[in-house]
This record gives sequence, structure tokens and C-alpha cells, in this order.
Amino acid sequence: MIVSSSECIIWFTVFTAEFIAIVTVNLLSIILFIKNRSLRTRSMYLVISLTVADMLVGGLSGSVSQLDFLRNCHFVNFSLVYLKVIILLRSLLLFFPFVSLTNIAAISLERSHATFRPFKHRLIKRWVYVVAIAVVWVFPVITLVIREIEWLLIRHHLYLWESHCCLCLVVTFVSYTSILFNFRFGAHPQRHCAAALRQRKLTVTLFITTLVSLLLWLPYNTYLVVVWLTDICNYRITYPEGLSFGFSLRFLLYANSLVNPILYAIRMPNFKKALLSFIRCHQRANVGVALNRH
Repeated sequence: MIVSSSECIIWFTVFTAEFIAIVTVNLLSIILFIKNRSLRTRSMYLVISLTVADMLVGGLSGSVSQLDFLRNCHFVNFSLVYLKVIILLRSLLLFFPFVSLTNIAAISLERSHATFRPFKHRLIKRWVYVVAIAVVWVFPVITLVIREIEWLLIRHHLYLWESHCCLCLVVTFVSYTSILFNFRFGAHPQRHCAAALRQRKLTVTLFITTLVSLLLWLPYNTYLVVVWLTDICNYRITYPEGLSFGFSLRFLLYANSLVNPILYAIRMPNFKKALLSFIRCHQRANVGVALNRH
């Protein structure tokens, strides 16, 4: 189906605004994590890693997505002739969303350990988190390399894509289901301990952010699988909305990299306090500059 020029312009503008918002909000979050020591606890290391990945989703993956969007709309006339260029662009488009999803699964595992082994969790060394973050970023690299080899051999690339996604989903689902079951039916001898209450609240907050992220992420990936399966079966599905349906789902997909900092500001008192302090400091600085000019 051919997309009209006006529709292309509208969607290009919408996605550009979304990517700018993703970079801005996550960059602000990273600045807050850097400036405030209270936010850089060991339990937040994976959250910081997720924030960096989400920022790069908007900055790099988003840029490649917009470039491909312009090419498909025939606004720019260039061809991706060289195989290396195709692989590089396709990898950049997928890598950071892969890292984001893998990070979500890693956070769910970390929260499970904090829930079921609270005393051992407090004794975890920093290097363990460093190794976990390294795995979170290296594992998608391996996945993408194998994915490209799979594409070269059999001309299909969703096998590994969905295997990776399903693994992350299963890990996340099992982890948070077990956590919720423990919250509901498990014994809590330490429930009045301040540290235990903080960990419990952090777990609930991260569960909410994970749930929202996955609800935004699932529709587009389900749509890809359906389109892929119908293509294999030589059966074409059509939607009355045309390509706007797919663009809407893609918008939701990228929005999962935007919602986390917003939920942190709502659910985390320390994060909200640091954000308000940062805003007040910049307001005072702007007022001071304006007074000096006069």
C-alpha cells in the first residue's frame, strides 16, 4: 500500500517529537542519577542501565528508523546497496530496544533475589551488578550477530527475534508472578523493617514500570508475528486504517522508552525530590541571569 505524502509528513513529525521527548526525558534522568548519590544505590544500577538504553533508543535507533521512514516514503532517493551498510543500520535499529527489553528481564531477576533472599541481596558486591550490566549489553550483540547469519542463510529473521523476546518475557513474567505470590501469601517477618519496606516499594514501582512497558511493547511485536505468519502462509491481511495501524503500534513500541522516567517521578520520592530540586536550581539560575542583564 502506498502512503500519501501528507500521511508521511504527519507520521514523520509525530515520531520526531516522540524521539526528542525520549532523549530529553531519559537524559534528564541520567543527569539526576549522576548528580544525586542517594539515587545511585546498587539496586538502581540496572535501572540506570535501562535509562541509558532507553535514551539511545530515541537517539540512535530512532534516527535510523526515521531515515528508513524517509526512504520508504520516497522523500529521499538513495539505495542501501552494500550489505555491510544494511546490516549496520538494521542492527542499530534493533540493538537498543533489545538491550532495553533484556534490561527489564534482568531487573525482574534482581527484584526476585531481593524478595526471596533479602539478607544475601544486601551483601551483593558492586562487581556483580557490573557483570550483570555487561551481560545485558553483550547478550543482544550475540543475538543480533546470529540473527544476521540466520537472515543470510534462510532469509527469515523473526525466529531468533521472537526467541529472544519470548525468553525475556518468560523470565519477567515468572519473576514478578512469584514476587506477587510471595507478597500475597508469603511470610514477612521483616515487613516492619525500614530497609525491607524500601525494597518492597521499589519492587512494586519497578513492577508497574515493567508492566506498562510491556503493554506498550507487545502490540507491535504481536503485529509483526501475525504479518510474518500470514506472509509465510501466502495470505495477505488488510486493515481499514492502512499503514497507520502499523505506525500507531510502532509509536506505542517506542513510547515504552518514554514512560519509565515519568513513573519514577510519580512513584519514587527521592527521584521526585531530586527532579524538583534540579528544576528550582535552573529557575533560580535563569532569574539570576535575567537580573544581571538588567
